[in-house]
Formats: sequence, structure tokens, C-alpha cells
Amino acid sequence: MKPRLFLSMVLLISVAIASPGIYKWVDEKGVTHYSETPPPSEQKAKKIEVKPPSPVSGAEGGGGEGKSWQQKEQEFQKRQAEREEARKQQEAADTAARREAKIREERCATAKHNLETLQMRTPVYRTDEKGERVYVDDRVRAAEIARMKKEIETYCKPR
Repeated sequence: MKPRLFLSMVLLISVAIASPGIYKWVDEKGVTHYSETPPPSEQKAKKIEVKPPSPVSGAEGGGGEGKSWQQKEQEFQKRQAEREEARKQQEAADTAARREAKIREERCATAKHNLETLQMRTPVYRTDEKGERVYVDDRVRAAEIARMKKEIETYCKPR
């Protein structure tokens, strides 16, 4: 046998012998114990083989086997930027939805107020382009009441 091979085998065997074992046993009260030393005299123990910890796995290291820390840092920065961009997009969508809800609420309130005013049977007028008052007659009033009811249906129902 070659001296190097023999030496490496001797070292491998000595490491296996020198590594402490862990013993597991249950005492008379039913309590399970773990120890590096064998149990007291009458206890029946099971020796548990402990394997050395493996290098960082792909799940823990983010699949970074064979990658330098600079590459891992760049990937981390990229993921962080993507998360931030997604957060900003979600925030913008939420803001747009709140803005739309506020506009719908305002249109609903305006339509309800206008319908109430039109149904009071008091004189109602509009201001034309010249700034003059133009009173609404009964035919226009009926059309406006129908239009306000349609707006209430459109803007006042919950989404």
C-alpha cells in the first residue's frame, strides 16, 4: 500500500474513533436523556451517530453554490430592488383605487343633493355661458330627475 493512502486511512479511522458519540436512554421515570457519556450502570443506552455539519446548502444559501460573495450580494440587491418596485406599484394601485372611490363618493353625494333639489318643486335655475339665470321647466326637470336617478345607481352602489 502506498504511504499516503495508508496515512489518509489511518487519519480517517482515528477521526471516526475520536469523534464523541451521543447516547440516548430513558430512565426509570420515563424521562429521555441525551449525553456524550454513557448512562449510569443499569441503563440500556442507544448510541446515536452524529454526522459533521454539511456545507451551506442551496436552500439556505439561496442557491449560491460556487458563487462569490459579490455575486450573491448583487443578487440580493436585485431581489431587494424588485421587492421595492413591487411595493411601490401596489402603493400606486392602492392610491388610485382610493382616489377613484373618493370621486365616486363625491359624485354620489352631488347626484343625491341635485335629485333632492329637483324633487322639492321649487324654482330651479342654471347659469348659462353669459352668466345669466335660465330657469328649468317641468319637461327638463323630469329629464334631470331621471338623469340624477341613473347617476345615483351608477355612483352610489358599493363596489
